[in-house]
Amino acid sequence: MFTFTERPVRRTAIALSTLFLLAVAGCAATASDSGMAMPDRPMAGMSMPQSASSSGMMGQDHAMPPGMNMPRTVFSEAEMGMHRAMMMATDVNTQRTWARKMIAHHRGAIAMSQALLGSDATDAEARRMAQAVIDAQTREIAELESWLERHPG
Repeated sequence: MFTFTERPVRRTAIALSTLFLLAVAGCAATASDSGMAMPDRPMAGMSMPQSASSSGMMGQDHAMPPGMNMPRTVFSEAEMGMHRAMMMATDVNTQRTWARKMIAHHRGAIAMSQALLGSDATDAEARRMAQAVIDAQTREIAELESWLERHPG
């Protein structure tokens, strides 16, 4: 069956797989509880809970694995919301899943661009590009949503 040296490796692999699944389940529960997992809804709920933002410790809202202290930027909330929404954007059909994930991704790009425009950024070219991203991604979201309506599950 197994040699003595294979058992610890197998146990480690099983333990890591279990931890990964628990972490994903925890993120899914956090996202769906906060309304951020709705792939057809705007990502309006992308703000971090006060406990995480005030302590400076990401992960206290289960958005990041414990022990991963990431620097907070003006883009952190948009990034976290985008990643949650992308992970939750699924469908029975691969093409519909792709469309839902792209919508979440584009909404994240819009949120990051809005964060730049709402920041202290003064470079005119960067601000112009951020607005161009908002305009283009908004059009692409409409196109993807239209495709989803025309191609029901």
